[in-house]
Amino acid sequence: MSTRLKDNALVRLLGPLLYAHRFKLLVVLAMMPISSVLAALVPYLTKVAIDSYIVPAAQTGVLETAYQPLLNLVGLAALVVVGGYLADAVYLSILQRVGQGVIAQLRDTVYARTLRLPRAYFDTHPIGTVLTRVTSDIEALGETLATGSVSMLVDILKTLAFLAMMFALDWRLTLVLLLIIPVLVLMIAFFQARVRSSFFLARQALSEATGYLQECLSGIKTVQLYGAEQLAVRNFAQRNKRHYRAQNASNLYDALLFSLVEGVTTLALALMLWYSAGELLSGLLTLGVLVAFMEYIQRMFVPVREFTQQIAVLQRAMAALDHISELVQVPLDPAEVEQPGQQGWEDGAFQSLQFENVRYRYRAEGPEILKGISFSLSRGKTLAIVGATGSGKSTLLRLLTRAYDGYEGSIRINGVELREISAARLSSLISMVHQNVFLYRGSVAFNIGMDREGITPLQIETASRYVNAHGFVHRLEGGYDFEIVQGGANLSAGEGQLIALARAVVAEAEMIVLDEATSSVDSVTESLIQQAVSKLYADKTVIAVAHRLSTIRSADTILVLDAGQIAEAGSHEQLLRQGGLYAALVGEMQGEGAGG
Repeated sequence: MSTRLKDNALVRLLGPLLYAHRFKLLVVLAMMPISSVLAALVPYLTKVAIDSYIVPAAQTGVLETAYQPLLNLVGLAALVVVGGYLADAVYLSILQRVGQGVIAQLRDTVYARTLRLPRAYFDTHPIGTVLTRVTSDIEALGETLATGSVSMLVDILKTLAFLAMMFALDWRLTLVLLLIIPVLVLMIAFFQARVRSSFFLARQALSEATGYLQECLSGIKTVQLYGAEQLAVRNFAQRNKRHYRAQNASNLYDALLFSLVEGVTTLALALMLWYSAGELLSGLLTLGVLVAFMEYIQRMFVPVREFTQQIAVLQRAMAALDHISELVQVPLDPAEVEQPGQQGWEDGAFQSLQFENVRYRYRAEGPEILKGISFSLSRGKTLAIVGATGSGKSTLLRLLTRAYDGYEGSIRINGVELREISAARLSSLISMVHQNVFLYRGSVAFNIGMDREGITPLQIETASRYVNAHGFVHRLEGGYDFEIVQGGANLSAGEGQLIALARAVVAEAEMIVLDEATSSVDSVTESLIQQAVSKLYADKTVIAVAHRLSTIRSADTILVLDAGQIAEAGSHEQLLRQGGLYAALVGEMQGEGAGG
């Protein structure tokens, strides 16, 4: 991704969040120059004390005349110091609150966008790497937002204020000092590029390690079942070592830069003493100016040293921003923003579905998975899709639910192209029950209702009764308040399927898509699920991908897919009479005892 794209992404992402705190930021911007000017006054007051009071009093031997003016000057210096501290305290406290607020909002924004990413994105990006974007990458960016970037700005302002005062006191001494500045700038530029590169590699390695860790923990049962613990440890150690090396490289560059700045500070002091010795002896330079210059040099290189330390913080943030920008730049579905007047219906009711010559391949250079699929489905009708593994059944469903885009041909609901229908509208029309049900950690009621607004406990129980889930739920300890562990490990596969069916029913979508919803369950649960499916067939528009004959035979239309094409289409009786591919599949099902 180009730097310009990253910058644009940063502006679009952070601009509105920072704008919301604009008045607080104006206070911060007002305090920073005040702090810088007050910091530059202290050495000047030291110069006045020496040249105007201490040296004359020492030369005349009348020390009493200097006491009161010096006391007044000390009081003024104390006010300047306290004022500087107060200005720093005001802008730093405000900045911390703004920074933490922006980071909290940014985390919400990035997480919300992550949930809207195309489902195909997660096929090629491990969940762990996405998790890193939302957590540690935003945290690294927050470190800069909270203090780093503004601290750098304050350091620059203080340095400019010190240089301005030094020019006012003695421009020749200032020019001598400026001979060192180009060397310092080149060193900072040299190390800055390397620090950013190493930090980017470190963030990338951490993301890969987190992604691998998430995968292993998600599949921990499989890892343990096949005794692959040592292999998993070795693979994680390799990724962790890459992060360790990249982090060490960035720390090395950071330490070298800090040490070099310390050396340049010492060199500047030595050069200043060497040059000013002759000026002082010849009377061209006063003792007060020399002491003020020495103090200015010490003070000026403090923000320079802090600036170099903040470079490391800034580069961590830039590396994190690279990762966050990649996520933000992923294009959303074109229908994410609903287009008024393009929906084709007023009340949201489903009327018809048409596939017309639909073709699809997962990769541009890959094989064609669907090869000219055409069919239609009307409201209240049921469609069953059968075929061998790899025939294109799952791909067809993924296109219908817009898990994937990029198809050729046309898919229309109520006459409106699928791409033009918003995700919210599509989810209100279609509910899908997968073969592998995902259950959240939480109550049964939460897993059915999904905490959606407006869904009542009565609706949840009604949906459960409808799909025959109420019986087993009622027997659980706590009933609908029973706590399901992560992944539904304390429920059987069939019980999970019944909860998923209830989830689809309570959503009140008019089309139900069943993807092998009766597979991998015991015969008793299968009977309950089949009764629920029969109700759905009577009350809803249903598309079912199944290998159970009991699920298929009562469908209005059956599509037989073969190698991405519709080989046969018709009712159960019609296809049996043809004696073709469907009849052969039915024979296999009956031979396996798949149903009656």
